[in-house]
Amino acid sequence: MTTPSANASILSKHRIEALTDGIFAVAMTLLVIELKLPAHDSIKTQIDLINAVGHLLPKFIAWLISFFVLALFWIGHHKLFHFVRHIDGKLLALCILQLGFVSLMPFSSALAGEFAGTWFSQVFYSINMMFLAISAMLITRYIYRHPELCMPPMPKGTYLASRFRLAGLIVISLSAIIISKYLPGIGNSAFMLMMVIGPISRRIEARHNSQSLESSTLSV
Repeated sequence: MTTPSANASILSKHRIEALTDGIFAVAMTLLVIELKLPAHDSIKTQIDLINAVGHLLPKFIAWLISFFVLALFWIGHHKLFHFVRHIDGKLLALCILQLGFVSLMPFSSALAGEFAGTWFSQVFYSINMMFLAISAMLITRYIYRHPELCMPPMPKGTYLASRFRLAGLIVISLSAIIISKYLPGIGNSAFMLMMVIGPISRRIEARHNSQSLESSTLSV
């Protein structure tokens, strides 16, 4: 049998983990750059300051959602790579693809915050979210279907829960586009549904993994 270390196409996972951590950290930091006040000379009174901060509300909402989503994707990537021991060329390419969409998030967030009332900005932002989810879904499926890269293999419950979360984000992103078309400026409110997806996905993971454990116990 060919072992992973004997296969020249099998690579160490540590370099891609380091690159992933770096790009996520930079992208999550750059998100806050758009939260800046006008020049000091234009703020004369406390009311002026309050108004200036109030005008930043759409940018603050875009920052909050983007930071939260990127944090979830980083956590998800970290959990997936708990199972991975080695990576091959295709998994590496999928990870690089996802990092491309991660690096685009600061621009998408700035666009959504600066032009919150325009449909195009919402479409651009939501499509960025969708491609993030799709690339993560491809990574998850590839890891699940290639247990030779893992130790231990990814449990079915973990795979199904991850797929549910990512599919949910795609649906939410589409909903944000539709809402923004008819109610400009509030499309991002759809992303609040992510708070519902998390608990459901954890139940899916727990149920399927417990069933798998019971099945393996009975077969012994």
